[in-house]
Amino acid sequence: MNDHPADLLALVSEARRLVADDRHIWFSSSETFRSRLVQRRGLLLGGAYSPQFLRDTTAMSWDVPWMVRLRHCRVVVCGQAAQEPLAAWLPLMEAVVASGESLLVVADVVSSELLNTFIVNAFKGSLRVCVVHSGRDHGGSAAPGAQFATPPATPEQLLRIDDVWVRRTATVCFPAKEEPLASAAALQNFAIIETAGENHEDQCDRLRFLMRELQRV
Repeated sequence: MNDHPADLLALVSEARRLVADDRHIWFSSSETFRSRLVQRRGLLLGGAYSPQFLRDTTAMSWDVPWMVRLRHCRVVVCGQAAQEPLAAWLPLMEAVVASGESLLVVADVVSSELLNTFIVNAFKGSLRVCVVHSGRDHGGSAAPGAQFATPPATPEQLLRIDDVWVRRTATVCFPAKEEPLASAAALQNFAIIETAGENHEDQCDRLRFLMRELQRV
């Protein structure tokens, strides 16, 4: 593949004219042979806590390398909760698994035991989960929902977001129209580059090019 595909660079330039910075530019695989730019409204948070959440081969992975997508996601924003003993988190983790949903943990400090447990579960596919930073230190929006000092026992206590995309430098939450977050003042514009290719391998190469282009900083 050309190291500098002209059509993708043109789309990146167009996207940069539309949004505040590169954290607002994302990409996905096109379902056709045509690459294009679309816009969505979402909430920006910080990036993944560990590269282990961004493995290409996990059960959570999708067709974009080095990114993870969580569907039907419950969001827990941690005050002191992320430093609570692992046992305090087990009821919520088991309830999320039973519901068939996924879990986004937003925390600026997390215990090593809890982080390692989430990583292992994500890698095995036993729990669709990712831990991300709040993003406030990087100018991101405030995390959605109330902060928890202790982990809630059931997912019903947590905000639900239809679609969450995570990479190393940023996380974006895309709420469905019927969800409470859909009308939040903190929502911003995001540019999505839908990337085509001659075949699946070429498409993956082009997606990796975009990842490198947008994560230089």
